[in-house]
This record gives sequence, structure tokens and C-alpha cells, in this order.
Amino acid sequence: MTSESEAQKRVIYDANSIIYHCFMHKEKIKGKTMTFRVVGLTNKIQSLTEQFLADGIEIETISVVMKEIFDKGIAKIVDEFCDDYHTKDLIGLPEKARISNKIRLRLARKTEEKIRRLQNKAWFKVIDYHADEKEIKRMKNFYESLSGTSKMEEHMKKKKTRDPCPSDVDLTLLIYSKETEAPIVTNDSDLTDFKEELEREGLCFGIIIDP
Repeated sequence: MTSESEAQKRVIYDANSIIYHCFMHKEKIKGKTMTFRVVGLTNKIQSLTEQFLADGIEIETISVVMKEIFDKGIAKIVDEFCDDYHTKDLIGLPEKARISNKIRLRLARKTEEKIRRLQNKAWFKVIDYHADEKEIKRMKNFYESLSGTSKMEEHMKKKKTRDPCPSDVDLTLLIYSKETEAPIVTNDSDLTDFKEELEREGLCFGIIIDP
């Protein structure tokens, strides 16, 4: 087990925290240079990261999170960003217009490049970790036990899903947090909506909600 002093020296980032941290790019649109970032998320996770580093806290994630990021995470965030009316307003497009695939691909490529550079930072580590299947099953049993509760019903409605269980990647993050006694930094509602229950049941060390 990890000692308390060691636990206080590291935090675990989920996929969204990593992507938002790296999502700040300059693009020339209609002759004007514009800064693209996820308003309310990019600046906050960057500030939080600076605070962690100032406090001597190392930031890490696990290998399955990085795989998820490069497989689908970046593209998903870019599409959500480009489909948001605030983004269209920023570049002078009507709400029903679509930001071109060319811009989307550039934003995705730049984000991917920044994330690859992030992996070379001395303060950021990617840990090769794979959870035991029995632990995954235990986590799924926990989420399934909440089926039928008002909190879970509201959560599934918000997520537009019929499955109470998060992805295996999220479950693995929770198990890793428990084993290493380090908190997860996330704004993923699959985790944050059940922060109290997960911490109370000892199913993770802790969850820091990325504001």
C-alpha cells in the first residue's frame, strides 16, 4: 500500500482532464487569428495543473486511458466543441452552420500532438496498469446495485443510456485509485455523480471534481 505522504504527492487524470488541458490552439479563420479552447474547462484544468506542480504533486494516468484518448477521445471532444453554438459564434458562423472537417482535423491533430508532448514531461507519467477481472466485476456490481434509485435514473437520463455501468476504462481508473491511494481528477459524471457513494464504500481513494 502507498503511504499517506506518497499519496499526497500524486493525482490521477482521466481522459477528459488530459484532453482539455491540451486543447488550446490558434487558428486563422477568415484572415483573423483566433484562440480555440474549451471555455470553462481548458483554463480551469490548466490552472489546477499549475497548482499541483507548484505543490510538488506528480500527475499520472494509466495506459488504457491514453489508448482511449487516441482511439476516440480526441475526436469526440473536437466534435462536441465544434458543434457548440458558442464556438460557431466565436468564428462568426450561424448556429445551424457546420464547422468544416478541415478545421476539425486540424484541431484534432494539434491536440494529439500536444498530448504526445505531454507524455515526455518529467511531471507526467503513464502507468501500464490493467485491473483484475474480479475487481472490474465488483465495480460493475456496485453500479448495478444503484439501478432503480432516483440518482441513477437521473444520471442515465442525462447520459442518454440504459446501462448503469461506466466504461471498463472508468472502472479501471477507480480500481487504480483504490490500489495506489491517489485521487482521480475528473469531471466525468459517471464518477462525479457517485463520488459520495464510491468514497464511502472504499471503491476508490477519492475523486477531485475538475471544476
